[in-house]
Amino acid sequence: MKRFMPKPAQVAGGLVWLVAVFLGAVLFFNVTPTLEARFAPVLVDQAIAYVRREGDRVCWKWQWRKARYAYPSSMTWNVVVDGTAVEQTVVVTRERDGNIVRNARAASLGPGSNQLCAPIPIDLINLPALTIRGQIAYTMPHGLWTIWQEIPTVKVPQT
Repeated sequence: MKRFMPKPAQVAGGLVWLVAVFLGAVLFFNVTPTLEARFAPVLVDQAIAYVRREGDRVCWKWQWRKARYAYPSSMTWNVVVDGTAVEQTVVVTRERDGNIVRNARAASLGPGSNQLCAPIPIDLINLPALTIRGQIAYTMPHGLWTIWQEIPTVKVPQT
């Protein structure tokens, strides 16, 4: 009985294919969500219509057009001191009813808007240059990954 012994070229070829498939999978699952968020965003034509400061809180109107189906899984909001690394998470509420915006509702395709408010943290209240940044995580309908989309920044007016 003759034993099969692979030739060195067969072993090398098998290793090359194994490495190529592994790197391809890693790149696919790490790069593709970024490309999808950049070139095919869920929300387009985003804008901040107005911003007003009311004592220790700031309110604004956020407008958008939803261009693709996707389910929002989470939202995050931070107040940032411009020009520094100081950043603090804030709780954002809807202006009309004061309910906390924990996650975005699944909005229908087309235009939408929301009036939002956020408290200015007490230790940042007297600082002159504050910005509120937000992001939404969308679970894509194909279920392969989640994409993060930036919400337009809100420049907090000085008092």
